[in-house]
Amino acid sequence: MDFAITNNNSFFEIGAFDAKTYFSELLRKVQEGAVFNISKNGKRVAVLQGVQSAKNEAALNAHKRILDRSKKMKDLRKKNGLEAITYSELKELKNAGRKY
Repeated sequence: MDFAITNNNSFFEIGAFDAKTYFSELLRKVQEGAVFNISKNGKRVAVLQGVQSAKNEAALNAHKRILDRSKKMKDLRKKNGLEAITYSELKELKNAGRKY
């Protein structure tokens, strides 16, 4: 590649003009797992990444949200003087919310 790319924590920064000019080459790199942040006038405007990378990122974000909610629930129960919920209690609550 003979265009300007800067690497920042496994993400590559590239200008919009270079991204347009070398698009097919960028797609080959994306297939190999690279992720490109595309900027215009110094501001990030787009991300070019493979489908699998996007799925992995979405899964990691969902996992983080679940862990955060779990911690909030645990803190709330502790604050109100309640014991930790057991698996069987959780299963009962889940089944109670089902229609069938």
